[in-house]
Amino acid sequence: MAIWWRSFAILCVSLILSGCSGGVFYAGALPEASAPDPPLTLLWQQKMDAAPLGPAVDAGSLLLQLSARATLYAYDLYSGERVGKRGYDNEVCSAPTVAGDLVMVSTLGEDAAVVAWDRRAQKERWRHEGTFCLETVVRGDTAYVAGESGSLHALDLGSGKELWQQKLEVRLRVAPVVADEQVLLGDGKGMLYALGRFDGEEIWRQDLESGVRTAVLVGEDRLWVGTAAGRIVALEKASGKVLWQVELAALPTKNLALTAGVLAVGTADRHVYGLDLASGQERWRFETQGAVRSSPVAVANAFYCASSDEYLYALEAGTGQLLWKFRLEGPIIESIALVGQNVAVATEKKMLYVFGRR
Repeated sequence: MAIWWRSFAILCVSLILSGCSGGVFYAGALPEASAPDPPLTLLWQQKMDAAPLGPAVDAGSLLLQLSARATLYAYDLYSGERVGKRGYDNEVCSAPTVAGDLVMVSTLGEDAAVVAWDRRAQKERWRHEGTFCLETVVRGDTAYVAGESGSLHALDLGSGKELWQQKLEVRLRVAPVVADEQVLLGDGKGMLYALGRFDGEEIWRQDLESGVRTAVLVGEDRLWVGTAAGRIVALEKASGKVLWQVELAALPTKNLALTAGVLAVGTADRHVYGLDLASGQERWRFETQGAVRSSPVAVANAFYCASSDEYLYALEAGTGQLLWKFRLEGPIIESIALVGQNVAVATEKKMLYVFGRR
């Protein structure tokens, strides 16, 4: 990694604001960088108090990782030094979302709520009461929170004030996605909705006949989504019209990934599939030795994917050919994350790994 980048990172950390007990959770932003192509080097690793809850989160020159024991860790992205640690009083049920100074998570218990914590001031900014165990999604000055029971709430990001809500009354399993003027979300019975971003009014709906199990992946004029039946569906963004669908017959990972005209899908049948974006035709399949529950991520010409077989893999986008792999300690269930110039992944044995280029 370039010397100037290291100097910049050290300068950012030297200027951070520190709280009385939680440590550092705010630091200056790093310059934007291209995602790393394989092969990679293990830069650092850290032990946590529990398995991860959600993927690592990019927070400027810091990396944030939430554990299943409701502990939020902050690490210096370059050195791996732990610079902050914060525990939540109640059980946490959603992966964190970072938007500027705010970190948003959902808690359980009698006072269940989405809690927005100001990491610069290290205090709670606002909370929205209710059980919302899906990640908060932020677009502009609005936060969108979805309850598993089927309600979608739009909140003012600065104050937490509710702007509107829409009740679908059917269980939701994945967080909504905001694309242009639409909020896209699917329910447990297989209905995919496009709602107005500013008012929550329905624009279109499409029945996919099986519960929606992946977040909607958005392209320029198309959408892709996976169902509980193992069906991958491509739709027209403006109307919801189905363009193609393909049966993989295995439960897909929470997120899909695309690059170089290929859609990557991890599945519980131990495979990662590469599908042609235009037609859905299978271009390749890569077999691992365990169920693939960790969502793949894409860089320019490759996909990073991980399996419960304890390996992190890099596959060539066009062919699915193995380019690189690395054995980790423990199965990988949560999604891989691209954080700055690095790839971050955590295992069920409480280990967090960060890979990149030195």
